[in-house]
Amino acid sequence: MDSSEAGLDRIESQRSTDVSSSDQRKRRYFLMNLMNNGANRICSRGSPESQRACTPKGDKEPVPEFLTNLRLSDLYNLPGESVAMNSEIFSAMRAGNETPMACFKNNKGDSVLHLAASYGHLELAKGIVSACPSLLLEPNWEDRVPLHVAARAGHSAVVEALVASVPCFSAGLSEEERERLLNLYVLKDRDGDTPLHLALKDLHEKTELLMYQRRAKNQSISHLVMHQRSIRCSSFQTRLMEIAACLVNANQHVSFLENKDGISPLYLAVLAGNVSLVNAMLNVQGKTSDLASQLEGRKSLVHAALKAKNTDVLDIILNEDPCLLNERDEDGRTCLSSGASVGFYKGVCKLLDRSTSSVFECDDDGSFPIHIAVENGHVDVVKELLKRCPDSIEQLNQEGQNVLHIAAKSGKAVSFLMGYIKRLGTKNHLIKEQDVNGNTPLHLATINWRPRTTFAMTNPKILNIQNKDGLRPLDIAEINLQSDYVLRERMTLMVLLCVYKPRGVTWRPTSGMTLRSRSETLSGYGEKYKDRVNVLLLVAALIATITFAAGFTMPGGFNNSGMAVLVDDKTFSNFLVCDTLAMQCSVIAIVSLIWAQLGDQELAHRAFHLALPSLFFALFFMSSAFIYGINAAVQQNRVLDDKIHIISAIFCNVMLILLGPYVIPQVSGIPFVQDLTSLYLYVLLWFVSEDDDEKHHISKSRLAVIYGHDHLCGVFLTMS
Repeated sequence: MDSSEAGLDRIESQRSTDVSSSDQRKRRYFLMNLMNNGANRICSRGSPESQRACTPKGDKEPVPEFLTNLRLSDLYNLPGESVAMNSEIFSAMRAGNETPMACFKNNKGDSVLHLAASYGHLELAKGIVSACPSLLLEPNWEDRVPLHVAARAGHSAVVEALVASVPCFSAGLSEEERERLLNLYVLKDRDGDTPLHLALKDLHEKTELLMYQRRAKNQSISHLVMHQRSIRCSSFQTRLMEIAACLVNANQHVSFLENKDGISPLYLAVLAGNVSLVNAMLNVQGKTSDLASQLEGRKSLVHAALKAKNTDVLDIILNEDPCLLNERDEDGRTCLSSGASVGFYKGVCKLLDRSTSSVFECDDDGSFPIHIAVENGHVDVVKELLKRCPDSIEQLNQEGQNVLHIAAKSGKAVSFLMGYIKRLGTKNHLIKEQDVNGNTPLHLATINWRPRTTFAMTNPKILNIQNKDGLRPLDIAEINLQSDYVLRERMTLMVLLCVYKPRGVTWRPTSGMTLRSRSETLSGYGEKYKDRVNVLLLVAALIATITFAAGFTMPGGFNNSGMAVLVDDKTFSNFLVCDTLAMQCSVIAIVSLIWAQLGDQELAHRAFHLALPSLFFALFFMSSAFIYGINAAVQQNRVLDDKIHIISAIFCNVMLILLGPYVIPQVSGIPFVQDLTSLYLYVLLWFVSEDDDEKHHISKSRLAVIYGHDHLCGVFLTMS
């Protein structure tokens, strides 16, 4: 009995005394037993090469020195029972110092060779392989051999050394036995990942990180720090590339193996957009079948190339196997839909050059490529699809929605689509089409609170179209308006009110400050109104106090008779007029807000209509009084007086812009005045963020409750 068999017998005898660890040991040494049996069979045949030291053959490169004394039987000499690694030994390993004991294991099941590979200690790893070759196939608790660990850590020199050691043990094995017993490259860990998987996973992650850092150059991180990070990331990416190339050259077939997620190394290489690596993987010797039949797991390589936005990789994949163009990804999307989703214009054009039939193929969720492009706002892709297939604008998804419905929900590509339809003149019916729930595009824009989209779609022909619940877009907005002030919602309702309401002056500020939600109308006067009243009361009282004090502290002082020194000065007169107006406006605001505190909701609502304009004018006249007072005091100094006028003009305009929405009403049907007030609304719409957010979307459950209880009662707000 040789030493390897004795080691295995010792482990077998220990299994009977330690039942709790039997499964683990069985998994750990199953491969060793299998290889040992294979070696015994070879030895029984009298193969002289089974005990022959590793020597170079023919014109091959010379064998590294640390591998010259390795024999096939050395690979099966197990290190014996594992010994827990203490802190001193672990520190020595981390520092790269050699340790003579091969049976050490840390608390994760890593051997000394695992640790040497993890920390990139090349000479130490060579010494361990030379002293104890069996550790090459020893797995840790994650079922990873040292080659996994080195590939994961990105140590290319260690990987190359480990790969170089494999041929030295396979000299006496047939091709079949070598593939079955000594193929380190196909060994999988708990996640089903081979060493090539682990190298390419990090390669893909580093590629994405590098792209993100390039996009973030103009952000707060300094260019120097970003440049240093990019260099480190690029260096690590290069090492991973070298590792992947080394593993692919050692065994090309491993590129097609899947892990537990159904992902192959080839898929990861395509996703990383690495042209040379993809070419190396596809250049398989003796290939007898197409790529799709060889590839395990996900076959959506075209989707991966589109996600990587790499036309070179896309061409390689399609030239290798054109049938992959018909594959769908794990979400059931076609290749064209995937390209439309990421907005890869060049890739979409290449797919359309090969075939336009996929334009009319829907995904598993019923969406067509043009719907995906519109939803993600990729206008250039939408233009190309309409250029190649103009009729695609008529396509409906499984909810009966056309491209305008999708644009209304996402708030993207609306301007282009509306302009395109207007130019055609034959597709105006799209704006009036209803989906399976009876919603027009305007309904969906309202449900998703998209004021700019709502403004673009306010066609008089569709204003009174009702959905299956009997609601117009205006009804939906009025019912679902939150009691909290949300600018996006208020602007959507204001746009609809400007279109629906009759002509004339409506005393609703452009900001929608005085609009009330349905919940406020039903619940009565609440704490929220009291808080608003108290804040406005405080501001009005401060203005009254300041202007009252200013009336008795005249600029320039008083003469001996108690009269103001500047009483005959025109600027001083303007100061007194503005100060008086500010004082009286603040008093009116205070009185109206006192009425609002009585508790009646309707009274409070009307008090706001009076208090807000009063406060606006109080603030405006108080600022004007300050300016006139300063000018009266320094008017002898022309340079200083001009500086004060310039500064005042700038800040007064800013104040008017900020306070204007509180008081400027919307006027319809009156020439020039309507244009002036609407202009303010247009400007305000561009300050509204239409980014998707859960609170800015009316859920179906909420609509069901509203539709079931409110719409039969007449759902309109009191906004007079």
